[in-house]
This record gives sequence, structure tokens and C-alpha cells, in this order.
Amino acid sequence: MSVVLLTNNKNGAKNIDASRQATNKSNLEEGIICWQEILTIDEEKFPNYRNYKSSNKNTQQQVSVTIPNRLTKNFIHYGLDSPNDISWVHIKEMAKKYLESDDWLQINFCKDSTRQSVDEQVQRRMLNEYLGENTFTKCKPSMFVYNGKLLNKKDYKAHEGSQVKTRKDIDTFGNYKNNKFWIFQKYAKVSGGHQDNVSIETTHFLNDADVYANKNKNNNFFIAQLDGNFIESLFPKFKKETINTNRVFVGNTEEVIDWIRKI
Repeated sequence: MSVVLLTNNKNGAKNIDASRQATNKSNLEEGIICWQEILTIDEEKFPNYRNYKSSNKNTQQQVSVTIPNRLTKNFIHYGLDSPNDISWVHIKEMAKKYLESDDWLQINFCKDSTRQSVDEQVQRRMLNEYLGENTFTKCKPSMFVYNGKLLNKKDYKAHEGSQVKTRKDIDTFGNYKNNKFWIFQKYAKVSGGHQDNVSIETTHFLNDADVYANKNKNNNFFIAQLDGNFIESLFPKFKKETINTNRVFVGNTEEVIDWIRKI
């Protein structure tokens, strides 16, 4: 599905909201193309829908995974004795129902932009737009700051203790003015549920970054780049967790850009 990134505003949260909406609209447009294609599939070429292949990978995913999974959830409702009874008849009927639905409903049958890493992509793009193209990239391989060290995934997992399970890998890495930036990125507009985990993950990142900064006097800087009304309301709490304010910072995208520029 096509991700649409809109970064016309200086405010990170507004850009993320706009990008989520635009991406969902793009997902709907691509979904309609997939559903139309499904109705034209020659079943004789692929008697078993699970073996269906297409140059359009989105359609292939819909046929072999997405629609069968949705049918499986309510197979009795659809008149099936078992999920094993799902066939092309049911796959095509589902696609037909999608196409016949009003677009108010159709958009809910498509991939959700919140599962496409839109938020961090917007945050990363804004860093590059204001601080230099290709300066910041997705952190590969996965890296963690923990126990005063920067660790790859294998070394991180080697540490014993239940607390290890609560750490999240670093989202973005950048080189700017000969300094290295390790950035934890999150967006949270409202409270509840998953957002409680976001608060815990952020606190752990800041605490671990502080430990690293205390043990290592070098040019590694750590940033929690956080956008959204809920997560930004927690800034006073997060800032109390930050001791090494010269090398560990928490703020929204605008504030992060300003802080990096001043280093």
C-alpha cells in the first residue's frame, strides 16, 4: 500500500495526522483496484486460492491472506462448517461486497495507516527537511541503548533479566556536525491502552540514555522525539527523568530540530 507523507506544517503532530488520513485514502484507492482484479481472476489457473500469484502483490495478499483471515473469524456466520471450506466463491463474494459498499464503509476494509509506520516516517522526513537530506535514516541494524552500552539485537537479548523485555529498539540514526544521534520516536494523540506502554518505553529510553551518557564521554546523543497532545502533556514528567540534558533530550519535532541545530 502506498504511504503518503505530508510535511507542509512545522508541527509534527499535524503532519502525522494529515499523513495518516492521506495514506488511508491511498489505501482505499488501491483496495478498490485489488477487489476489481479479484473478480476477474481465472480460477482454472489457480484452483487453490492459497497458491494464487499476481504481479500486483497487494491483490495477492488480499486473496491469500487478508480476505481468508476475515472469513475465518466468522466462518459460521458465512455458512461454512470449517475455515477449510473457504473457496474462490467466498473470496470473490467478499470482494464483490466490498465494491458494492458505500465509500464510508469501504475505507474500513482497507489497510490501516497506523500499521504502516507512517508516524516515524513523517518525523524522520521532517528531520531531513530541516537538517539535511539523508542525514537521518531508519536505524539498521536494530540497536538498543541499555546498561551503559549501545547494543545490537543479539547482544541485547543476551542480557539476563525481565527488564530487558521492556526496552524498545531505536527508530532513527543520524550524523550531523560530526555527532551521532540515536532517536526514539513516538506519536500519541490520546491516552489509554497502548499509550501507557509508550510512556513506559519512553521513560526506559531516557533512563538508559542517561546511564550511557554518564559512562561514556563521546559524541553520541540521545533524543526522544515525541508528538501528539497526550505524549507531549507528559514532557514535565519525562524531563525529570533526564539528568544529562547536554546529551539526552526529550521534545516534539520542532523542539528536537532546534536542539540539534544548537549542538
